Amino acid sequence: GTQAFGNLNDELFLPNAGKSVDGLLCAVYAGLGKIYFMANMFEKSVESYDEALNIEPMYLDALSYRASSLIILGRYEEAAMNYTTVIQTDGKQRMFVDAFTGMAKILVAKEEAVPNGWDVIVPTLEREIPNIENRLEQMSPQLQLPQNAGSLSFITGLLTKMHLAMFSYHDVKTKQTKEAWHHLSTAYKHKMSALPKWSAAHEDQRIDTIKKIFRPGFWPEGTGSTSRVPIFIIGFVRSGSTLLERVLDAHSLIVGTGEDSVFNGRLDYIRNKVVEASISGDPTMVPRVVKELAGEVVNGMKDRWRTIDSSTSDEKDAIEKEKQPVPRRFSDKMLTNYLNIGFIHMLFPRALILHVAREPMDTIFSAYKHEFPPGTLDYTSDFPSLAQLYQNYRDIMKHWDEVLPGRVTHVRYEDLVRDMPNVARSVINATGLQWDDGVLEFHKKKQAVNTLSTTQVRKGIYSHHLKSWMTYEEELQPLVKMLGDSVEWDLKTSLANYVPPAEEEKEG
Repeated sequence: GTQAFGNLNDELFLPNAGKSVDGLLCAVYAGLGKIYFMANMFEKSVESYDEALNIEPMYLDALSYRASSLIILGRYEEAAMNYTTVIQTDGKQRMFVDAFTGMAKILVAKEEAVPNGWDVIVPTLEREIPNIENRLEQMSPQLQLPQNAGSLSFITGLLTKMHLAMFSYHDVKTKQTKEAWHHLSTAYKHKMSALPKWSAAHEDQRIDTIKKIFRPGFWPEGTGSTSRVPIFIIGFVRSGSTLLERVLDAHSLIVGTGEDSVFNGRLDYIRNKVVEASISGDPTMVPRVVKELAGEVVNGMKDRWRTIDSSTSDEKDAIEKEKQPVPRRFSDKMLTNYLNIGFIHMLFPRALILHVAREPMDTIFSAYKHEFPPGTLDYTSDFPSLAQLYQNYRDIMKHWDEVLPGRVTHVRYEDLVRDMPNVARSVINATGLQWDDGVLEFHKKKQAVNTLSTTQVRKGIYSHHLKSWMTYEEELQPLVKMLGDSVEWDLKTSLANYVPPAEEEKEG
């Protein structure tokens, strides 16, 4: 009922007109916190949630999201306290189910940060999962009706998160592989049951179209900007791109622009303008338009940096800022930009494109077991669509290497992890900048990282993730079969002057 909590949480889902003044204030502060979070301004987001909690100390929306900011800042103890409150208060409704997966994330990263450890969530989950699954089964006929799509995705979303938290528990704590896999696969069975069917034909057609358009001779001589300001980072999800981005970002003249690619945000506009120019009949039009578009992308990157830079600093930083040089390179990380190399090359024929590639099964298993924000990546949670997405990625990368030989610089994740100092030097060399000793101290940088890899980057370099899929080798066999030849990849790091360590030193 509406009085379920007996405090301002009862107003959480009311329309604004129905909220009290305090309820509105809480909603506004919590909303502002989320905006700061999306802009990678995590300290500011925590302050905003605190404003909401000053009004209503039990405000679940602020508590739950405050904890996710704290995880990124490495303040696990505080985050655990917030999640504990949410789990206890939200017992009937389970509106804030992220508290379970969030708590699991803390327990994996630093179990001692949580008093009572896994007992904070495991008994609750073991009790609640069967009850909710029974409810789902009884309501199933009604839930399949189109008008109940919202309820179906709520319940399946709840079960997905709960099973994922249990997967983490067995994967990391009990090491019971069969139990762990049961929870992982059940989580995704629930998740996929509420999603539209995957369109394999549509996905293949997209790749075919790109290959047909971008052929040798597509790129007119002398077109594009000579700028080397953007550095593009591409790859399949979970390939280790965050690590490479951090290394670049630790250089005093290179800045990362976050998970939200400036180039990608303008791609539709760029595409339309290029097409208009091509059919205009004026041969000078294409080079002129392409140069303008490239200039706009570079300015967009600089503006983004200025905005974030000015809003994250306070007075004492201002003196430091004066001494800081203006960045000369901006890294633009949008993994799916591997589809857009044709346009990147058209606008920026001299910009560095770094492709991070990791051992295929490690990449694919990592993509499978991580739940991404809703969107295209939903389909990494199912073997057939995951296999197809991966094979198409391999196919398109091969295409670029054939039509633009040497244009993309490959960086093997395994080389990056095992031979960091040498790879880092070669990468900085490839950017055209001078070496900076700060680069190898990248994991000490105060800039927080908001991706699924957050807790890993905090720990510096980690080799124990190599070949991690082998734990579930048996369960992953159907996927291995679907991948066929793509299970192998003899790609070499192609950075100029980089020589990998002697083969015999590598793990066999």
